[in-house]
Amino acid sequence: MLSSRMFMEDIITMADDTNVPLVCQRWVKLLGFDYFACGTRNPLPISNPSIVMFSNYPMEWQLAYQDNDYLSVDPVIRRCREAISPQAWSCRSFAEHQFAEHALAQGIGHGVSLCIRDGRGYQSLVTFARQEEPCQAMEVLELQGMLAMFGQLTHAQLVRQSRCPDPASLTNRELEVLKWTAEGKTSAEIAQIMDIKVRTVNFHVDNCVLKLSASNKLHAVVKAARVGIL
Repeated sequence: MLSSRMFMEDIITMADDTNVPLVCQRWVKLLGFDYFACGTRNPLPISNPSIVMFSNYPMEWQLAYQDNDYLSVDPVIRRCREAISPQAWSCRSFAEHQFAEHALAQGIGHGVSLCIRDGRGYQSLVTFARQEEPCQAMEVLELQGMLAMFGQLTHAQLVRQSRCPDPASLTNRELEVLKWTAEGKTSAEIAQIMDIKVRTVNFHVDNCVLKLSASNKLHAVVKAARVGIL
């Protein structure tokens, strides 16, 4: 009998991130599905957030998804974005007929998906999919724990692949200066509040701009806020 404990024991033995897709593929099959997909939306750049993902979907479907910009119309993403629990879905019920027909032609008929979020602004979607047999409520309930573990595991791996600023790279002084900057304080006002020299404030601001790969202090504040540093 499959269990969350068995899954966790398997995952613990896979310390190398490169083995995660192999573990996912094996367990997806054991759980009665054909495919898995895991994608993470990076909160930066703000104007065009990047997305990283891996899956064992047919390559033809992956290329079609990209070429047809299905990301912008994917009903599974829209449905899961606001949900906090796993969502079962069937392509035949989608209003997006071209999307549904294309997916069905590639053997993707039914599935269950879960959105994972963290405090730094990242969002991930993990999906189990198969050609036959809709996901029933009891099955979704039984899969909820494992789906959450899949999500957290793959979310962590994909976040590590991003280049999002690391809050640990900023010193306490730099964070304090950045927070006062976010409040609209000038360098002179911050110097007075923190009882330091103006040139010291500007030194910390310059470091924040550099460490956050920002173009100016306002950009640094926006990036820091977007990823949860402030």
